[in-house]
Amino acid sequence: MPLEVYYVDDEHDLLELFSDIFMSEEVRVTTFHDPNDAERVIGERPPDLLFLDHRLPGTTGDQIAQRLDPAIPKVLITGDVLVKVESKFVAIFPKPFSIEKLKALIDSHLEAKRARR
Repeated sequence: MPLEVYYVDDEHDLLELFSDIFMSEEVRVTTFHDPNDAERVIGERPPDLLFLDHRLPGTTGDQIAQRLDPAIPKVLITGDVLVKVESKFVAIFPKPFSIEKLKALIDSHLEAKRARR
């Protein structure tokens, strides 16, 4: 069973890049450009790992994180140098993000999922 990774961002190019880089047989990537669609799907099918852009239309990644199940591991991706958050994130990455660092984080969650089987 693959690791379910969701990424919410209003930048279509970043969503496509993220999916192209990280999608594999072991990692299933689902992307969302609309935060409302993302919240609905997350409520129905929570991911194993959730990436949230900080600045989204009408909301922030932090505000979305506050409304979701705290058991979902969340990662904030932001172009802001100083960002204040209320939610607990497993990591906060600056934009442009380091592919190697994101891959290491995804790989660690994949290994943890394998260990739970």
